Amino acid sequence: MPTYMYRCSECDEFDVVQPMSASTTTHQCPACGKSARRVFTAPALSTTSGAVTRATDIAAASSEAPQVVRSIPSGTTPPRNPRWSPFTGASPVPAKRRTPGPYQPLPKL
Repeated sequence: MPTYMYRCSECDEFDVVQPMSASTTTHQCPACGKSARRVFTAPALSTTSGAVTRATDIAAASSEAPQVVRSIPSGTTPPRNPRWSPFTGASPVPAKRRTPGPYQPLPKL
């Protein structure tokens, strides 16, 4: 929900969190009860997490000067067999042994 800022002539500024449909140009001051005018400010845009910001910065830097990788980084798992499939497992199943129907069942673990 958006936050609206109001300024009271007697007191100070205060924020009100309310739906956009309920926003008005004036609001009652919580301290003195007088009518306060709405202050128009820049929108509070949501920020992204640090991880997303770092990933975006790395992608932008990589587009200008990509890093050359000569081997798989250590600590990663080796890639699976290129013929591996969730339906067939590590090797393809001959057409005679496939189950009928449009969809094959998932393998049982």
